[in-house]
Amino acid sequence: MPFLSTLEEMALERGQQIGAKETRKKDIINLLKKRFGNLTDELIQSLNKIDDLSFLDTLILETISVNYVAEFQELINQNSPN
Repeated sequence: MPFLSTLEEMALERGQQIGAKETRKKDIINLLKKRFGNLTDELIQSLNKIDDLSFLDTLILETISVNYVAEFQELINQNSPN
């Protein structure tokens, strides 16, 4: 097993976090599309701005309980740092 420097380990971990975030976002979009059809650009842009992995984990669970796309958008808006 090759030795990784601390810097390489940090870069690898950061890459894994970025990959996990992107995967969650794609999964959320796919689940919402499956349930509701087409999504607004506003929703997709709002989702793509989220950088908190734990919030994305929460949102992926919410995709099964929301009744409308607008309700999901409201969840994002309420928890947005802006």
